[in-house]
Amino acid sequence: MRPDRLAHLVSAVTRLPLLAVPLFLAVGAEAAGAGGLLWGLLCVSLTSGLSLLYLFYLARSGKVRDPRSIPRAERVGPLRVVAAMHAGAFLIVASLGGPAPLTAALLSYTIATALFALLTPFINISLHAAGVAGAAVCLAFVFGALSLPAFVLLPAVFWARLRLRRHTVPELALGALVGGGGTGVAFGLLA
Repeated sequence: MRPDRLAHLVSAVTRLPLLAVPLFLAVGAEAAGAGGLLWGLLCVSLTSGLSLLYLFYLARSGKVRDPRSIPRAERVGPLRVVAAMHAGAFLIVASLGGPAPLTAALLSYTIATALFALLTPFINISLHAAGVAGAAVCLAFVFGALSLPAFVLLPAVFWARLRLRRHTVPELALGALVGGGGTGVAFGLLA
């Protein structure tokens, strides 16, 4: 496979809404067995599901030109809305008594997305790096050493986003720091 095609593939499969599906299902199952899968599905619906519907609305209404590559100038408003959605998802799952690891994961999404909205006017922070780093840290809290392979995705994402000229190394590093650090804070508080 040619390097550019591989870089596009890596970028496509490491988008935040896609990463959330196996993450929430695995964390839910580990935290609460079969019933945890239902909690995981609720989390997926409230995060990725609503975020994708909102993105569809933005694209359909012409508020964003290309939903796969939203320019930094167009990102702040949608990031604020998504941060509010994630905060709502966290509050819903926490108030319903959801498993602690899932509520921590939802809080990490809220923290990271709020930080994206704050930082985006100043730097083109990598959401891909943030998503992969956050997912890897979440899996480390839940599964321990078994999660180490998840960290292998981070260098692949760095390579892909650099290859596609979407980010610089500082933008990628800041994304990984926000995603991984926000997840560490959330799990430190709740799990």
